[in-house]
Amino acid sequence: MHVTFYSLLSLLPFITLFTLSFPTSTTSSPPLPPSTLISRSYSSSLSLSTPPLTSWRTRIASRGLTVPNFSSKASSLLTEAEDCYDGMTTSVISSDSKSRRSMKAKLMNYLTEEVTELFEMQVEQVVSDVTEGFKSDMLKNFRVDKKTGKEIEGKEEGTTILRRWMEEFDKRTEGLEVQSLGLLKISHQQALSNSLSTILGNFSTSAPAQLKVMSTIKASASKPKPPSERGIVPTFHLVSMIRPDGFGNLQGFAGYTAKNGNTATVGVCNDADSPEVLNMFGGMRPPILRVQGKVNLDIDL
Repeated sequence: MHVTFYSLLSLLPFITLFTLSFPTSTTSSPPLPPSTLISRSYSSSLSLSTPPLTSWRTRIASRGLTVPNFSSKASSLLTEAEDCYDGMTTSVISSDSKSRRSMKAKLMNYLTEEVTELFEMQVEQVVSDVTEGFKSDMLKNFRVDKKTGKEIEGKEEGTTILRRWMEEFDKRTEGLEVQSLGLLKISHQQALSNSLSTILGNFSTSAPAQLKVMSTIKASASKPKPPSERGIVPTFHLVSMIRPDGFGNLQGFAGYTAKNGNTATVGVCNDADSPEVLNMFGGMRPPILRVQGKVNLDIDL
């Protein structure tokens, strides 16, 4: 037969009643006054609930973990504490029912507040973990063009990442709700969805994303360029001038530059009979075609 710690504790009120209600073989004690019995019943019921509450609080606050099957455990704790109190105060139902009800309300209100606080702590922890995980995945998925620093499409859609982390929230909060106390996750779920949607919409301008942009551009700019090959690269430049008969009333130029840097320029000017041109050539007519070449050498050491 499987006996749990809680099942043993549930026997406490009956053991206490048995001890308090029956005299020993050698002495006989008068029954406890109702106020004393009620006070002791309150303390015993509270003592029954304190160990698990303390253990849960330590697990949540110190380790950042949730309590497995918190819903059923919290419901059982409340039920067992109530049964303990009711069982120990059965004898004063008629004699001091008002005090009995008042102390019971005090006990159950305290335990309800404790369970509610533990529920909120766990949900807040899950919300924090999910939010940080979502931001981390968004940053990993955020891609930047190394040359322009502009955002480019990531491996996943942002909505896909959001949906995955909302499913993680549902998974981790499963078993936390305490229906009898109205402790539900729906309001936290909606608030988290709105928060993650806002982060998604503004992520490209957020501080982590902008820092990644700057880091990417800086890394690309500081990356050493491969050394160029040593050598001599020549480029040729050809200039020609055509000078037919005339006095310079017609002139024009045309040029061409090749992809390798070579150029050719041709000019036409009908100034062969112009006095200025004749003087330049010592009274002789200039040649009708004059070609002049130039070579540039680009030396890379």
